[in-house]
Amino acid sequence: MKNVFAATFAGLMLLGATVVAQGFQEGVQYVPIQPQPPMSTGDRVEVVEFFWYGCPHCREFEPAVMKWKASAPDYVEFRQIPIMFGGASDLHAQVYYALEGIGELERLHGPFFEAMHVQKRKMKGRDEVDAFLAENGVDMDKFNQAMNSFAVAAKVNRARALMRRYGIRSVPTLVMDGRYRSGSGFRSYEEMTEVVDHVVAKVLEQRKQAVQQ
Repeated sequence: MKNVFAATFAGLMLLGATVVAQGFQEGVQYVPIQPQPPMSTGDRVEVVEFFWYGCPHCREFEPAVMKWKASAPDYVEFRQIPIMFGGASDLHAQVYYALEGIGELERLHGPFFEAMHVQKRKMKGRDEVDAFLAENGVDMDKFNQAMNSFAVAAKVNRARALMRRYGIRSVPTLVMDGRYRSGSGFRSYEEMTEVVDHVVAKVLEQRKQAVQQ
């Protein structure tokens, strides 16, 4: 798991000195994803957070991103995608989608973070994960069926493909409109959400200009 932790702790680089007074810089706080996909149309913008339950920065970022989500405009569509860097993170991604499939994700998303970071449970294998879920009242028959389902396998494969497409190497990482991902130079977790608003406004302006041309 050393590679996972190396990638994780690289995710949030608090380099306040690089933040210039005039605002966020393309190539610093947000980075164009290459190759750039065709520009989307319409007035809705997707924002994705790539995360891992074992990442301490992801747990610390969770309150900030949930606060941002609660006040985000209706035209912003937010979702989270679990990363797969190998080892336990691959298992946790499957667990995430299985819990989603049986309607237990919202209830147990926070407690899963707490189990790993407060209770110091490693959650490296199915025995540990199953024990945690059983303690929290999950129907294990339904959960096991979901873990072995085509639907969960398809979501895991889709998540892995998006990781490759967006060049995700660390967490937490935010992707806006499938065209930009968060970079470095943030002084706080709240500033990471502020760059999302900046890029969403930029994307909508780009679409407007494209229509006018």
